[in-house]
Amino acid sequence: MNNILNLYKPVGPSSFFMVQSVKKALKVKKAGHIGTLDPKAEGVLPICLDRSTRLIQFLVSLPKVYLATMTLGVETDTQDATGQVVATRDASHITEQAVKEVLAGFQGEQEQTPPMYSAKKKNGIPLYKLARNGLKTERKPVTLQIYFIDFLKKEDNRVIFRVKCSAGTYIRTLCHDVGQTLGCGAHMSQLVREQVGHFDVQSSLTIEELSQARDNGTLAQKLLETETVLDFLPEIKVTPDYIASIAHGKPLTKIAVMETPEHFRPGTNLRVTGDDGRVAAIVEPVVDEEGFQKLDPRDTAFKLKRVLV
Repeated sequence: MNNILNLYKPVGPSSFFMVQSVKKALKVKKAGHIGTLDPKAEGVLPICLDRSTRLIQFLVSLPKVYLATMTLGVETDTQDATGQVVATRDASHITEQAVKEVLAGFQGEQEQTPPMYSAKKKNGIPLYKLARNGLKTERKPVTLQIYFIDFLKKEDNRVIFRVKCSAGTYIRTLCHDVGQTLGCGAHMSQLVREQVGHFDVQSSLTIEELSQARDNGTLAQKLLETETVLDFLPEIKVTPDYIASIAHGKPLTKIAVMETPEHFRPGTNLRVTGDDGRVAAIVEPVVDEEGFQKLDPRDTAFKLKRVLV
């Protein structure tokens, strides 16, 4: 129960409720999800169990893929279908080609202002609490990455598209901004999260399927191990006799390192493995690859961020 569950969240319950349901079903003490899904959204909700909760901080930055439905001509205060309508405009003149062109313009690096109805905090208070009290506050734009937006179809005033984006992207805000660019306004009317890093819809389990796997003894086969979910991080291999030192919290010295990635730099995360391939820790370089070559053998080359053994 120290692995990671790829759960499918249905429309309705909150992400917190789903985590509590998993804890109850599997009788684990600790569990935490990787990236919140709003109650009206559905899809992939990876949940770390017990000791694997130590990985959450490194997994929340994984890119995500969404299948979204955008309704043109109607704006809401929450930018999705749960809010109050604040403006309506005729969208009958908006062509499929116009939608395609505008969506294409949102690919690449973007600046996005978080919505008021969000969990982001201002002076320690979630923005949605301020919004519910009729208060608005200045929000600073956040830089994010839209890797691709694929237009799928347009039916009347409904547009369906698939988007891959960096963590922290609000798809409802993307829909709102697309509507503003088109000049007719828009809101997000449906959202399915199809993928978070390695976790995809095809390999996900509903809460009912999770309970069945628990009862028939197949649960272990359906959980993902640390090594699988962390393989997106560049790898450092260390001498086997140094694993015990890592377990005691000692940073990596140059002499302990057998192999490094071709390129690395301070501020990035790397996984540390021994000869058995198991991930022993996640570390951060203190120098780049050129600086590493100049270090003395006993100098610290990588500082520990999380011990996993």
